[in-house]
Amino acid sequence: MRRIDWSSRFGVLVHDVARVYSRSFDRQARDHFDLTRAQCRVLVMLERYGVMSQKALAERMELTPMALVRLVDRLEEKNLLRRVPDPCDKRAFQLHLNQQGEDMIDAIVAFSNVIEAEALQQISATEKAELVRLLRKVLNNLTASETAAAQRTDGSAH
Repeated sequence: MRRIDWSSRFGVLVHDVARVYSRSFDRQARDHFDLTRAQCRVLVMLERYGVMSQKALAERMELTPMALVRLVDRLEEKNLLRRVPDPCDKRAFQLHLNQQGEDMIDAIVAFSNVIEAEALQQISATEKAELVRLLRKVLNNLTASETAAAQRTDGSAH
């Protein structure tokens, strides 16, 4: 019977690294600030991409709208973001970081730097740069492939 070395499969390895990294972040975050990893992701997404609707953020984070609403409710209660009525759609809200949310980004980045250093402790600066370069290349390949597939789907729908 053929045996597959699953530990060397790219997708399995990337998934396992992300899972263990996320678990480590969650475990240590509880001791540093009163936010979950999911709440941190919401704040980071708003800092990274700017003001966006709840619907757009849910799509970007690959969450259901209801799951995002619960996260946003908690972040709003903590005064880290605010909902502003969308001027183009009175039924929708745009999400804005407020000053406390922006300040929390600094704490999240500082904290994630510690987790990253732990994860990369036996990797040299040169190896880290190469790892980042290669992962960006993989991301670009997958993004291009995804875009091409979407365009083929959109083109065949007409």
